Amino acid sequence: MTDKKMRAWPLEKFGAPDVLAERAVDVPAPDRHEVLVQVAACGVCGQDVMRRAGKVDRLLGAVMGHEIAGTVVRVGADVTRFAAGDRVACMQRRACRSCPACLRGEEVLCETGVLYGEALDGGYAEYCLIDELSLARIPDAVTFDAAAIAACAIGTGYHALRLANTQAGQRVLITGAGGGVGIHAAQLARGMGAEVVAVTSTPAKADLLTGYADEVLVLEEGRFAQQVRDQTIQPDVVLDLSARHTLPESLRAVRRGGAVMIVGNLDGGMVEILPGAFITREIRLVGSKACSLLELEDCLRFIERGVVTPVINDVMPLGQAAAAHHRLAARTALGRIVLRP
Repeated sequence: MTDKKMRAWPLEKFGAPDVLAERAVDVPAPDRHEVLVQVAACGVCGQDVMRRAGKVDRLLGAVMGHEIAGTVVRVGADVTRFAAGDRVACMQRRACRSCPACLRGEEVLCETGVLYGEALDGGYAEYCLIDELSLARIPDAVTFDAAAIAACAIGTGYHALRLANTQAGQRVLITGAGGGVGIHAAQLARGMGAEVVAVTSTPAKADLLTGYADEVLVLEEGRFAQQVRDQTIQPDVVLDLSARHTLPESLRAVRRGGAVMIVGNLDGGMVEILPGAFITREIRLVGSKACSLLELEDCLRFIERGVVTPVINDVMPLGQAAAAHHRLAARTALGRIVLRP
């Protein structure tokens, strides 16, 4: 710790957005492998909203926020990859460096990995500590706002599309397509040469989604599989971002031999499915977690080259974190909301 104070928004109790309150806390000092980052932007993720409400990972005390970008101001004694003044973007999790998954280069599957903004202090603050192996350098042409959402809002869908082995000419259906992960996955799939069918439950987002997808379907009473069968060629890949509510429909919609990827939704609800569908139609059902450091670096280059354009609904002061949570919970934001200290 240092003698300097900073503003931060820790999660001290579960509840409505107004539980997020400003606190004055010490600016932390970096350990051997850590970097002290002055936060320039922090995205607001749907998981932030669920966690604040106590629906996932019921841990209290840490400063919220895992979509972080900023400037290095101080480095630990053993840090070799970064120096003060570097512009950096953060992965969602810190890996351990030593478990079998990490040694295989699969830090996403780290056996003891922990999430920034949950078990570790995150980016709803003026400064935060990040392990150097959780950071990627931001290209000069990429803004902090865009870089903040690169790992989660963009990288999550990118990782899923890669796991599904998405190819040019395939058809990709995305549920929850108006959210932060969905709208960027649509752009990435198109960048891979696939056709995109966007599914949304929010009619107000349908017109806006036409700029990012080849077809847009609005959910009717939670159902879309029959619409897909009637109106389109069945998709080769489904990215299901709303699994508890849409997984049975996704399994009905995907083509024989296709893949359904369960992506980024950890709300803990149960889903009933018929195992026979996997056998008779040879469907692959695959979980997809988060991007790797190499994939984060890819996503930053995609932004730099214009392959994907970050969709930022609004930029708000960090002091309005509660208001941002209200808007995200109301499902009125197309894309991401970004907070700035």
